[in-house]
Amino acid sequence: MLMSISCSNSRGEKIVTLDFWAFGAEGDRVRQFVAGFESENPGVHVAVQNIPWTAAHEKLLTAYAGNSLPDICQLGNTWIPEFVVLDALENLDPSVDSSNMISPASYFPGIWETNRIEGKLYGIPWYVDTR
Repeated sequence: MLMSISCSNSRGEKIVTLDFWAFGAEGDRVRQFVAGFESENPGVHVAVQNIPWTAAHEKLLTAYAGNSLPDICQLGNTWIPEFVVLDALENLDPSVDSSNMISPASYFPGIWETNRIEGKLYGIPWYVDTR
């Protein structure tokens, strides 16, 4: 789902705003990446909302029910099957296939596969940890 807010920059060009929900401490880390992304893509603004992990799942389900999911979000890979069943996630295979930045070979096969449901890719691994 891509949502844009009609805004213009000083040259009168339309600016697309992408809503990014980051969970936990990653919200601060994402902002560092966003600044570089926005400077390389002047027609795009990324609005980062930091959400505590304790509220993330409920907030995502509420947003789904209200048809107001973010454009991009961090998602625990154990939640992927649930959101695939809801048809709330986009198949990322076409985007990855045409990307010159994301290569499945750059990831551990096991972590890459945790983002696949019935052969379709629904997430790009960002980091791996143990609990």
